Amino acid sequence: MNIVDMCIRHKIYKLEFELDLEKWNDIDPKIEAVVQGNWESVKFLNDQGDALNQDMDNIPDNQGGIYMFLLKPNIIPNKHIYILYIGRARRKMEYSLRKRCKTYLTDSRQMIAYMREVWGRDLYIDYLPLNDDELIEQVERELLRVIIPPCNTQIPEYNITVGKDEKVLRGE
Repeated sequence: MNIVDMCIRHKIYKLEFELDLEKWNDIDPKIEAVVQGNWESVKFLNDQGDALNQDMDNIPDNQGGIYMFLLKPNIIPNKHIYILYIGRARRKMEYSLRKRCKTYLTDSRQMIAYMREVWGRDLYIDYLPLNDDELIEQVERELLRVIIPPCNTQIPEYNITVGKDEKVLRGE
């Protein structure tokens, strides 16, 4: 006897977002000023979804910084956007923004693989070049704290458990 899960499609495509107005209004003004800078955007995968988009080579190879994976289905152009993941590339780790962002093509972490495999053709990377590693750390930490992206597994002020089929957030 075969058992068919009629809700599997719903489960596969479901992500939960926590939207915390108090945290948005509590962002560190210094960090808020930094993130008002010049963000650039590139499509992550090619149109077939099986390789990096050639525009990934436009990401700076001589700078660190902050990057975000955004889901942009463009149903309503430039308005239908979800921040899925926020990361950093520190220069002291000998990563450039380009090298770090390209590693996500083969990243095997559960939430990263899920993000890439489910929405890969609609993923974009927005990035903000920065060279001060201490500032990069501060910006990433603060953005994670106030935005709470659903595919990050380490968020300040939260314990996150990622199981086989679930993600649980608990405030500390």
